[in-house]
Amino acid sequence: MKIYGIRHHGPGCARSLVRALDEQSPDIILVEAPSEMDALLADVANPGMKPPIAALLYQTDDPQSSSFYPFARFSPEWQALQWAHQHECKVRCFDLPAANYFALDAADREAEKPTDDTENPLEDDKPSGGQEKTEVPLAQAPLGDPFEYFARADGYTDGERWWNDKMEERSDSASFFDAVLEAVTALRSELNHTETPRTLQREATMRKHMRAAKREGFENIAVVCGAWHAPALATMPKVSEDNALLKGLPKVKVSATWTPWSYERLTSASGYGAGIRSPGWYDHLWSRSKYPFTTWMTKAARVLRKQDIEGSSASIIEATRLSESLAGLRGRPRPGLDESLEAMRTVFCNGDSTPLALLQEPLLIGKQFGEVPEEITNLPLQRDIEATQKRLRLKPTAEARELVLDLREDSGRNRSVFLHRLLALQIHYGKKRHSRSQGTFKETWTLLWKPKMILQIVDASQFGNTLIGASGQALLALEGETSIEDITERLDLAILADLSDVAPVLVIQLDQSAASTSDALELMKAVPTLVRIVRYGDVRQTDAGFLMRVVVQLTTRIAVALPPASTGLADDSAHQLVDLMRRYADAVTTLQDDSMLASFRQSLSIIANSESSSAEPAGCATRLLYEANEFDTAHTAKLFSFALSAGNEPAQAAAWLEGFLSGAGSVLVHDTALLALIDNWLKLLPEGSFVQVLPLLRRTFGQFTAPERSRIGQAVQSDSLQTAATKRVDDTNDDVDIERALPAIATVAKLFNLPEPG
Repeated sequence: MKIYGIRHHGPGCARSLVRALDEQSPDIILVEAPSEMDALLADVANPGMKPPIAALLYQTDDPQSSSFYPFARFSPEWQALQWAHQHECKVRCFDLPAANYFALDAADREAEKPTDDTENPLEDDKPSGGQEKTEVPLAQAPLGDPFEYFARADGYTDGERWWNDKMEERSDSASFFDAVLEAVTALRSELNHTETPRTLQREATMRKHMRAAKREGFENIAVVCGAWHAPALATMPKVSEDNALLKGLPKVKVSATWTPWSYERLTSASGYGAGIRSPGWYDHLWSRSKYPFTTWMTKAARVLRKQDIEGSSASIIEATRLSESLAGLRGRPRPGLDESLEAMRTVFCNGDSTPLALLQEPLLIGKQFGEVPEEITNLPLQRDIEATQKRLRLKPTAEARELVLDLREDSGRNRSVFLHRLLALQIHYGKKRHSRSQGTFKETWTLLWKPKMILQIVDASQFGNTLIGASGQALLALEGETSIEDITERLDLAILADLSDVAPVLVIQLDQSAASTSDALELMKAVPTLVRIVRYGDVRQTDAGFLMRVVVQLTTRIAVALPPASTGLADDSAHQLVDLMRRYADAVTTLQDDSMLASFRQSLSIIANSESSSAEPAGCATRLLYEANEFDTAHTAKLFSFALSAGNEPAQAAAWLEGFLSGAGSVLVHDTALLALIDNWLKLLPEGSFVQVLPLLRRTFGQFTAPERSRIGQAVQSDSLQTAATKRVDDTNDDVDIERALPAIATVAKLFNLPEPG
């Protein structure tokens, strides 16, 4: 029996493992992976399986409880599986079953204990994270990354780089596995570290499978496992001890499938426990066993040249020589990733590290995205989605790409329908960069397929086995109390996704929900979406006329409920209402229905002229009526003057002003008389009041465009501003009956000890 302690996703380990297997020629290979993966191993022989890919194991009745087991072509486990297939060798997975793993995790969560789902950092290849290197006795040291001890003894700064130098960035050798086993055995003995219960259960399971293989008659056994586990498998304890560790373990039902993966998801930065620093570098080391460094530098130069950064042949030669010199100074047999990056920065980037960021995605990480044949996928919904992607030429890639759809063409509509059906299932393969714009026939999407979306597909399978059926059922699966806004959004999505059987059902639900709701704000939230459907549904050849009746009912109820809803509001509620009022006004104006406009403007007039209305909605109502020419300039100026009068609290005046100016600053650009009223109001504010309203005014004027702010500033500095204000006040003053006013004036004069008027 041979035990090969490897590092997950290590090209040096993979190359050495292949050579060791050639020399050993085993009868059976045991690979560290949950035993449920045995059902997937036959698929490895399929030529359509192109790494990076991942085995997905998930709890059948709770798909979110899951684990991915990724493989790159340079992963030792993948190479072991390929070797077994090519040599017709038996192969099995011999780690703790996921059925036990998921059940144990659930029990840990139930007991409110931290889940022990991260194994030893050595096994998961986690870097040290820059921990301070302080010398402490091994028995007292926290475990951390055990390779730190080897690294420090060898003069390295961290265990990650030590492993890369000694194992991955080296020539293949079948003998180094013996050295790894000896070193880790000594380290585990010296550390005297107490393993977690999960690690002990995993190692007991592995030994159980090894004993079973021997009982079946296999004599030449190869064991491929994480380096940390190798010593625990080399020495067998009593069978009773292992049985005691595994006795009574809970289990759940588990399903397994393959899914495409990406190099981006293999990086440690993605949060993957066994992540690596640079999948692109490791892939290059695997594919270019001879002279890897020269071709690596050439790849980098090509990427930089596309960004107009110098990368000539002479620079490639100079950077290669510099990296070799750096490696020699550091006592390394040949350059590694760090030396290459330092040489690139010096030669290609003239010492500037910033351009190196251009290499991150295309070179250091890599854009590779795996492929899994359609016939291997065991989820009907996934097969339907993949077939539709292929038919619509929307092949998933590991990099984001922009897609512009013309809805007047069949291909554009079909792609849009597909993307919206995925959104109905909460699968965000496509993200709209802009919502449906009025008067446009185009949609702009950003497409990015992420491996984790397979979990979303698994979760969505509860709604059906086809995309059209599952997306429709997902939109109808309303749980508990659902708002009108939510039903409206689902209805909009149903129409965009061309779910003709679902839309009428949602219309009925919307009608019933609206009939039982008296909340004006909730009613107003639904109208803009419905108006877009009614007004522009024909772009998609969709008959949305049946929604008009619902819109009429909603607008009628809003007209009655809006004025009472505008009184006695807190600042946040008032601000929310103003935003709704403006969106609702745009929607109603779009329909050009005279009766709707008349009832809405009547409600606005009540809000604008009522002293009981909250300040910000009153200001917004005044502005909307002013823009619609329902209020003339004289009446608008009168309301303006009243709102900014000294008798009102400064905060209330500022809120009214914010409501009036919430649309844009263009009204002040073209009407200097209103601007003068604001200017005079600010001049008369006491210092304390000015400080109080300043944040609100900054928020208000900060929403204006730069040209608007510039022109308003120029107008404030002009000499004509005060003249405009005086003229507006003179124009808007009503005739005053002096004879009737004299008694009041005399009383005021007496109170202030002034001469009585003659």
